[in-house]
Amino acid sequence: MLRRGCRRLSVLCRPQDIEHLRPLGGSDDYVKLHLPGNLATSSAHTHACIGALPSWASALPHTAVIEIRNAPARNALSGKMMAELADVVTTLESHGNALSAVVLRGADGHFCAGADIRVAKAHLSSPEGGALMSRVMTSTLTRLRQLPLISVAIVEGAAMGGGAELTTSCDFRLLAHNARLQFVHANMGVSPGWGGAARLVKLVGRQHALRLLARTEKVSPVHALAIGLADEVSTPEVDVEATAHRFLEPICSKHPHVIRGLKRVVGHADDIVLDQMRGEEYAVFQELWGGPANLEALARHRTK
Repeated sequence: MLRRGCRRLSVLCRPQDIEHLRPLGGSDDYVKLHLPGNLATSSAHTHACIGALPSWASALPHTAVIEIRNAPARNALSGKMMAELADVVTTLESHGNALSAVVLRGADGHFCAGADIRVAKAHLSSPEGGALMSRVMTSTLTRLRQLPLISVAIVEGAAMGGGAELTTSCDFRLLAHNARLQFVHANMGVSPGWGGAARLVKLVGRQHALRLLARTEKVSPVHALAIGLADEVSTPEVDVEATAHRFLEPICSKHPHVIRGLKRVVGHADDIVLDQMRGEEYAVFQELWGGPANLEALARHRTK
């Protein structure tokens, strides 16, 4: 438990936290899990929204695709979408034995613009609301990172704020040539609250991480590749789907049991340090969310 003033805010995600978020969205915003045909049928009874693989991924064996869609907000996550992402991870934990890899991708040319500001202003602007969102998303992204699957973020267009944090929860990041990443949290009067700061330090080192967070710099694909925030970058001649296929093919050609074993061994090696860092990150986020700078940033926001 952590103290904010006289409040004690739990760091543990509870089932009721997820259910509190579930009504906060609309019919057109969703997170959907696409699975190979046989798995899509056997997983139909889960809470997650299940569909068949998109055509570009259908030739990759043992691969799942997580689709993020909220077109009016550049795929920013509503509360409903946060709950659905938690459902998707639960499904992969329970029904993913035949899988080797999972791809996280935003719809319609954008990755994710973080939390949907409309939902945050209306329902989550209090310290308690921020704590609840942080608990759910930190838990979900930690569980995503710890899946015994190779996780790959395909980043097109904008990955902003919490969307940039999402990319750090994956093992690899494949960027389209027009992608840009930006940790804009400081502009909103907060620090990362979904575990992204700790993961960013692990990826790019202390100095690069502090620079990206404090200066809120836009990171181009070339720069991301240079500092270790990207693993592959597409070109105008070779699109991001072809780049992803080429990257994933050697992984997906191996037996899923072997890939899952390798992920477990490598993942265990660095999870202990991240567990220690996440507690401090949560504490700082709680100090800032709902504070003067954050409320001022929310007030001046204009929904486009």
